[in-house]
Amino acid sequence: MQYNIFKLENKQELKKEMLERNFEKIGNEIESGKYKLNLYYKYDNDLKLSWKNILTEFGETNPPTRIGISGIIICESCDNNYAITYGASSFLVQRYSDREFGFNFAKRIELKEMKRKSSMTPHSRRNSSITSFKNTKTIVFDSGENITSLSFAPDNIFYGKRIDIGKSIKLKTDISLSDIYQLFDQIESDVSNDIINKIPLLTKITNTDEIERYDKMMYDSLNKEFDSYGKSNLSQFSMNEFYIVGSSIYFEEDHTQVVKVGKYEEELELHNLNDLFELSKKIGVDIQTIIEKGKIIYRDSSNEKIYAESIRKYINYEIESENASLYNDEWFYYNDDYYDLVMNEIKTIEIKYNSSDNYTKEQIETFRVNEKEYREEILNKILSKKYNGRLLDRDMFISKYENEYFNSEYKIELADLLLADEYISVKIGSAQALSYCVDQSDLSAKLIDAKKINLDEKELPIPDKFGVWFYMESNSVFENGTVNLQKIHSIMLLSKLSTWSKNIKTLGKTPVIHINKYIK
Repeated sequence: MQYNIFKLENKQELKKEMLERNFEKIGNEIESGKYKLNLYYKYDNDLKLSWKNILTEFGETNPPTRIGISGIIICESCDNNYAITYGASSFLVQRYSDREFGFNFAKRIELKEMKRKSSMTPHSRRNSSITSFKNTKTIVFDSGENITSLSFAPDNIFYGKRIDIGKSIKLKTDISLSDIYQLFDQIESDVSNDIINKIPLLTKITNTDEIERYDKMMYDSLNKEFDSYGKSNLSQFSMNEFYIVGSSIYFEEDHTQVVKVGKYEEELELHNLNDLFELSKKIGVDIQTIIEKGKIIYRDSSNEKIYAESIRKYINYEIESENASLYNDEWFYYNDDYYDLVMNEIKTIEIKYNSSDNYTKEQIETFRVNEKEYREEILNKILSKKYNGRLLDRDMFISKYENEYFNSEYKIELADLLLADEYISVKIGSAQALSYCVDQSDLSAKLIDAKKINLDEKELPIPDKFGVWFYMESNSVFENGTVNLQKIHSIMLLSKLSTWSKNIKTLGKTPVIHINKYIK
């Protein structure tokens, strides 16, 4: 008998949606230990049904011979509730289930042999990768990688010859429905054991109710910060500067940046939460409406639109208590194993902190030459002069780089600074905003390695190191003259740093993190 088992977290809501989707209860109730089992199904077209025997188990003497049937067995007890799915019903059931049930089980199971693993790089548009294994009992993973499914042969033959793990536990066993309590009891017993295997998990949240709940938590937090605007530091929220492929992209022609909210439209640059709060007060529109309805539009000299993006897509936001993060207008959930593996890689990166490189906003302003200079540009000039380096800020290269976004030539910024043999990307901001800097360094390293950029033409050296230089607006990472990156409260930045570090090492280069304080 084949079972695809989910552990239910919200049985009543599932039943409610099943009723709305015209699932019908069929056959008799089956008792198995402390569990009561009932079968629900729906169907569409006349064709052969592959799991006809399940209907027979419930005493249905005249089962329909139709494909397109979805079946759900609800297994209820006073302790735990499970669902077993057939047909296409798993997509419905998983919305009301424990998202880590299968992985929590797999963490505690002795493996006889790994079969295959499916994984995906966070926030990538590429398809997930599938890796097959042979004669190994180890779950192999890369730093920054999240596992989406596993398949393995368990050491305990009670579970059958093979178990598939995702958001459910899928297996084939001789245990009948009347004895399925034995299977549930064994699973519950194993889930209570100590962890044997660590499995990183980073999942995009798709459940509408969850997304609405996280949105509400975010906007409640933002409204509190708005109420105390000017009285406290704004730390939980950031806005990324404009980026498309993770590196700076500049329009060839002159352009203006326009903010549009409803009928209101003004040439205005948004860099942080303060700018949004000022806009909210100016036009009398609440902060949530600005984020949800507002757009940032780039126009050329003829006022024609070049590019537009929703303001919400610029937001990074972390809910630490829920292990949830908003990034690029999508909510993600991560587990502790994912965080631990990311931090293990980050601990291998060289970190440089020199307190003499800390700067206040006022100090940077004293170096300003004209009003058009932006703060990173001024800082880059300061650092370049201080360390006798070469300023590369706005020194751009034409590169034809085919990827999922573009298939044409565009300008990219190689780095902000060249210090000896190290190309460094510099960024001022909160932890959530610094991902931009990591993306820039990562893409530059790949382009140089692929010889897409002619370094000789600009009389530039082949780098031995790639660095990011963070000027952080929060002091939380600084402890007694040292830096503790575990105090960075952004799983997206940490994840990008981990992946960046591994990519740089793969190219035979050394990753370096410079970090200093930016004091407003």
